[in-house]
Amino acid sequence: MILQWLRESNNNNEDKEHINADNECKAAIADHLRLEKNWLIEYIATESIWTIDLVMLLQHIISNGINSSDEEEEDSSSTIDQIEQYTFSYLFCSTKFGVDKTYNSIGYYKDTFTSDEIRVTNLFDIAEKQGLPLLETSNLTLQVLANIVSRKGVVAIVLLDNRILKNESNKASTTYCGHYVILCGISRDENDIKCAQVNAASEEEVRNDDRFDFCLVLKNPGIYKQVEYVSPCVFDKAWKAKGTDQDVIFIAH
Repeated sequence: MILQWLRESNNNNEDKEHINADNECKAAIADHLRLEKNWLIEYIATESIWTIDLVMLLQHIISNGINSSDEEEEDSSSTIDQIEQYTFSYLFCSTKFGVDKTYNSIGYYKDTFTSDEIRVTNLFDIAEKQGLPLLETSNLTLQVLANIVSRKGVVAIVLLDNRILKNESNKASTTYCGHYVILCGISRDENDIKCAQVNAASEEEVRNDDRFDFCLVLKNPGIYKQVEYVSPCVFDKAWKAKGTDQDVIFIAH
């Protein structure tokens, strides 16, 4: 359903009134997203974002919505309310909750590891005391992940190794690079699958993809495309790389 909406949003409509209304809606959404982004940066107050930071952010939105002290943003609150009501649920799954001290040796974490460890440990303590929906598991497979995001109204925020996603993992100068994407669903369209396979790093990965009849559909903030099609093997490798803990936040609306 989400994939269908993304595709249909590209279709042209000859109805001028509809186009004008659509443009007004897009402008309102753009303003809404700008306010959300500014608020998000202010609320998290760190550039070293861990998945538990996003979990606490989601919990705050569920409990309080997005609050802003800026007068201009307050005037826009009625528009925001009309665009989206913050009624959703979530579940954070990971192979390990807390801080893995071995990550201190990974360049991506190294510069801020000490301060991150204190903050992240504290946030996990708060989450446990509040009984937030957290599931520590090593049994979440790619197929299960695909089945869940195939359901109507479900997406997932997934932590990936961006080197692998961008086929840069073989470069000697690069190390683990954490990157969050939104997994919107899967596609069984042959053209989408071929597109995903073109971006695969090796022929072996393409052959391994024969086990699956789908590709993953991502909203990737790191690229210009509206959606990105990724082969199952590339996604699985990027998701299970050392440093990610296979972090996933499922969000259902």
